[in-house]
Amino acid sequence: MQRVIFTPGTQILQSAAEVKKREDRVQRVRSLMRDAEKATQEKQYEKAIECYDTAIKLEKKLLTLVTGKAQAQILSNKLEDALKTFDHALKMSPNNATVVFNRGVVNQKLGRYSLAVADYLRAADIQPRNAQAHFNCSLCLKRMGHLSDALEHINSALQYSPRNVDALYNKANILVKMREYPIALDVLNQASSLAPDDADIKEKIETVTREFEQWEKEEPSRRKARELKYAGKGKSQLHGYFNRTSAQRNKTTSAACATSSIKICKLTPDDHNSSSSSSSSGSGKNNNNRSRDTKRQQPSSK
Repeated sequence: MQRVIFTPGTQILQSAAEVKKREDRVQRVRSLMRDAEKATQEKQYEKAIECYDTAIKLEKKLLTLVTGKAQAQILSNKLEDALKTFDHALKMSPNNATVVFNRGVVNQKLGRYSLAVADYLRAADIQPRNAQAHFNCSLCLKRMGHLSDALEHINSALQYSPRNVDALYNKANILVKMREYPIALDVLNQASSLAPDDADIKEKIETVTREFEQWEKEEPSRRKARELKYAGKGKSQLHGYFNRTSAQRNKTTSAACATSSIKICKLTPDDHNSSSSSSSSGSGKNNNNRSRDTKRQQPSSK
């Protein structure tokens, strides 16, 4: 007795024994996947990796197995191994936005920020309106000292997810780095209105307020230092300095306010996707796992 098996684009004639063998293999793979998921939940990451490896030997072309193994490797802090696994996954599915994004997370964890930025930009290109890709890209650019670019990407994240408290929080951090204290406080107050019980935001508002007051007190000394620096160089050069400073401030203000006219809307599940393995903090609820300066970076399992 023979049985026809249909697969995409092909028609294969197989015997009943071959069909049974195939079905047994599928059941074995499913069992291994369940074991791997259970081991991951129990934080037995080495066991999970072994289960995925065994399953991959049985089904080499199943992307879910490869990405599952990569995430288990990340959780066991085997980041270099996870990077290689994601590279293998991309050979299987070159334009998979989730895999590209998760490889960016690994590069970010390894401190390879320029590579992470490249991955996040590619993920955003493959999957437009990817708020989390812009969010993570902004964090990397901030680490690299590219504050203007970081501000641009955090604004993009807020454009696609306007009620994302973590994005607002980190936007304020960027503005503080740029010494744009009044704008940073406005952003923090907006975040506080969305998450009134968030202790981190309240503390940040107090910290930035004190820092701004101190900065204002020191302004006369800085002005005097600038005047001494440009003494003897002519008024035109000193005037040029203040003109440049004013122009830079206007540019920053424009960028910082770029999302002020965005319509606030209810988030969809996609708006909540983050670099965490199972959830995001895109809602206005307090997120106890968020650090005071950066969002936690864990792989997504979209």
